[in-house]
Amino acid sequence: MSNRSCKRLTNYLCLLLTGYLNDPEASERTINKEGWLHTGDIGYVDDDDEIFNVDRLKELIKYKGFQVAPAGLEAMLLTHPEISDAAVV
Repeated sequence: MSNRSCKRLTNYLCLLLTGYLNDPEASERTINKEGWLHTGDIGYVDDDDEIFNVDRLKELIKYKGFQVAPAGLEAMLLTHPEISDAAVV
């Protein structure tokens, strides 16, 4: 990466996520009053407006109610014969 500094990426999802079911505190921590979703991703936008995720603030990724460790997902991907290396960010 060039001399760019990484920062938290903030994503906006219109009408896709309104909050966590029965958990208003988690909703307020994740979605701000303007509707921006704070995903915990760290990255940058290059000069061509391409977004690059390079890290996460938290180790676990939440997917459909499950907490997934990136290392576990990498290990599973590497069991496939067509995959020689994997990195989950």
